[in-house]
Amino acid sequence: MRPIAFSLLALLLAACATPGPPVEPNDREWNLLMADYQWLETNRKAQPAAAPNASRKQAIELELENFRKIEPLYVNFANKVAEYRERTGDPRASAVLAREKVVIGDAYMNILSRFDKALALYREALALDPGSADARGRIALAEQRRYVSLEAFASIKSGMKEDDVRRLVGLPREDWIKQVVQNNRVYSVWIYPKEDGGASAIYFDNGVVYHTNWNAAAPQAK
Repeated sequence: MRPIAFSLLALLLAACATPGPPVEPNDREWNLLMADYQWLETNRKAQPAAAPNASRKQAIELELENFRKIEPLYVNFANKVAEYRERTGDPRASAVLAREKVVIGDAYMNILSRFDKALALYREALALDPGSADARGRIALAEQRRYVSLEAFASIKSGMKEDDVRRLVGLPREDWIKQVVQNNRVYSVWIYPKEDGGASAIYFDNGVVYHTNWNAAAPQAK
């Protein structure tokens, strides 16, 4: 009788045990996560945008301040989705996490001009969601903009304004823009890395190009 009693007790305990969280994709959890995501997106879109005439410094400071304000929401959401993805293997979670990698990568590429960091994020997005056309397209664009090309650089002419240069070759990293004020004139230089490890430079006088140098810095010795 004891084996039978033991078996009955085991079945009773199993029936009363609290089930763990689901290990399969399920719409109940997913819909709750999407409600959190909508709240994150609402707060993200509510942040102020930089004015068209904002300086590079102002645009960067605003981007960092906007992210600081939504960071707690973002971290909480990302952690929830990552846990759900790890537990259930839901491909929808992979796609959302990949999209967020792309969103952050865009800030590194388009505002900070940190192409190496942007590329790392886009590649992480592609690893999460191999079918992401957005991630593939961003990788190609970041690779293209990572180094200045001779063809694009040759299109820069004396007399062009900063906006013209930005459209043709983009903006360099914020720490690769040097500026001095002398005799009420603002002299600046924008430095661009080249694929060979060297650098090119564009020189401005009060925001107008007056000189360019394709070989401003030699490639680093190997």
